[in-house]
Amino acid sequence: MCVVEWGGLETSTLIFYVVVMLASAKLLEIPFRRLNLNPIPAYVLAGFIVGPYVLGIIEFYLELTSIAYLGLILLMLYTGLTTEFREIKSNFKEVVAMGSLGIIVTFIAVYTYLWLLGFPSIISLFIAVALSNTATETVAGVLARSGESKLRSLVIGASFFDDIIAVYLITLLTGFGLRELSIEDLLAFTAKTVAFIAIAFYISSLFSSKYTRIYQYMSKNYFWFASSVVLIALVLALIARMVGLSELLGAYLAGVIISRSREFHDPMLRTRIALTNFISDFAVILDVIFIPIFFVYVGLSYSIREVDVILYASLLTLAMIGKFIGVYPYAYAVFRDRSSAIAAGILMGSRGSLDIALLRLGLEAELIDQTVFSTVLTVALTTTILTPLIYTIVYKGKAV
Repeated sequence: MCVVEWGGLETSTLIFYVVVMLASAKLLEIPFRRLNLNPIPAYVLAGFIVGPYVLGIIEFYLELTSIAYLGLILLMLYTGLTTEFREIKSNFKEVVAMGSLGIIVTFIAVYTYLWLLGFPSIISLFIAVALSNTATETVAGVLARSGESKLRSLVIGASFFDDIIAVYLITLLTGFGLRELSIEDLLAFTAKTVAFIAIAFYISSLFSSKYTRIYQYMSKNYFWFASSVVLIALVLALIARMVGLSELLGAYLAGVIISRSREFHDPMLRTRIALTNFISDFAVILDVIFIPIFFVYVGLSYSIREVDVILYASLLTLAMIGKFIGVYPYAYAVFRDRSSAIAAGILMGSRGSLDIALLRLGLEAELIDQTVFSTVLTVALTTTILTPLIYTIVYKGKAV
């Protein structure tokens, strides 16, 4: 019998690891789904249980890293596909202001606290950045049945703006890793990233206005549409890598370019239907395979014994209150309604997939140690669970 090996790992062992990862993830996912909670914490917990710190069933291998990283690339593509560019464009001032204020206040609070504790500047910067983002997937899930369209539009738009910032930071980390950046390096890298994003957005604008036939041609056949989306994502990921940026940025921008196909007037709605069907089918594949595998992989590095309880409690408080203080005043000025402003402040406090991915990349780049990783990861997971619960408790019986 021929035994195929992937590096140092036999095919049978690799398959066994994937089965264990998926089975444990789906088993622990059940109670989260029943409570309408984001299942990401369940996946991380599954990785912790089957990983080296508890049962020791799964060990780290390069092959697992490759599969998990592919899942992250596909997740970035999905994030781009679900980005409502019109939501950001139509409420640009409010979206940018709300997103920026939440990021700035949280960043300053977390960075200052860690700096006072004596953490190195680069680690303080990294943690502050990781805890300043908002999880679009959690916000969208909570507001899916909200009757308040303006609240839903602005909060989801602000979280999308947060995603763009997070993608830039992930690109920065994967581009430079642990190396201390000079001002010249940072400015050059930022200029290159902004130029790459600007070109992608310009191309997407051309496609959605002047060259709409490209979208129409793609959507004539659903299988051709699906193949084109994946191919465009991989090509842009490769181009991003070739110019010194992260392939994750390329995959995200490919999703944005395709997502703008919903903007042009299509009397037959063929393109919009193809996009909607693809996002739905793609989400199933991600939910069933790639997202669980990636976050179980993250959980393999998690150790509850490494969590610094005092640091955890203080960072959790700063992460939740920082977002609320940053968002509430401006949200109140926009909505002129205390209930909606409180809702916005609560919802912007959730962290999710991009933040956790950033933490994992930071650990792999040796930017943070095991204690910081486990502690900050616990903070992010806690906000993922707490945000919808707080929102539900505060607004139980209310139509927000």
